[in-house]
Amino acid sequence: MPEKNWTFDTVALSNFLLSDSISILEKRYRRRGLITSEIYDEISAGMVEYPKLKQIDRLVDDETIKLVSLSRQEHEHFRELIDHLGKGEASCIAYAKKQNVIVVTDDRSARKQCSQMKIPVTGTIGILKASVLDGHLKLDQADKVLSKMTGAGFYSPLRSIADII
Repeated sequence: MPEKNWTFDTVALSNFLLSDSISILEKRYRRRGLITSEIYDEISAGMVEYPKLKQIDRLVDDETIKLVSLSRQEHEHFRELIDHLGKGEASCIAYAKKQNVIVVTDDRSARKQCSQMKIPVTGTIGILKASVLDGHLKLDQADKVLSKMTGAGFYSPLRSIADII
């Protein structure tokens, strides 16, 4: 089970929302998952086109995911990062650096920035793998979730979680 807090970017969180897989988030990240107000705004902007994104409100209401705002110092760092990252990714990284949390992103540039700043990072595939290793999902269930995610538009370098276990 995760011991730290985890801050999700829009794409990684959307993968779970759009594939009807929020139970994974509820099991693994209850009261440890975080999103910045910038991430909430990005997800909200997509709700008309993708109604499944409205599930974020349930996750916030039941405290699986906590909605956080950047402090003044974090916001200064955020402004530096938006020169080369999107607002959502920049907000996650700025928050993670100050608060010592893990970033959940599939964005290559954001992952590279995390690596440079020595911020722990994982992504959608990492969560599915960890869920299998923790016993929260069976391998075939993880592969079904991955298939749903790719069907909803997620680009995955893998066809099966078994490829990395």
